[in-house]
Amino acid sequence: MAKRIRGNRGGHSRQQLSRHRERTTVNELLREFKAGDHVVIDLNSSIQMAMPHPRFQGKPGKILGKRGDAYEVSFMDGGKEKMIVTTTAHLMLEK
Repeated sequence: MAKRIRGNRGGHSRQQLSRHRERTTVNELLREFKAGDHVVIDLNSSIQMAMPHPRFQGKPGKILGKRGDAYEVSFMDGGKEKMIVTTTAHLMLEK
């Protein structure tokens, strides 16, 4: 029997990543953040470029700096500090 191949969207994350007909606006793509801003990782499934892993959905983090058109975001995963590089489409200012 062949082993089933499962990718990042192969299970429960397919429902988690569905946008439910929400549109991505240009303003979401052109947002600017400063180093030190507190953000929440909010995956936008309509834009796959620089999308973080679905396990990081909803994690709060802090902007470290800019890398090209993307941002470096530092956050805690369990007891370990991690850093990802993602675009503004997958980030939202923390309230």
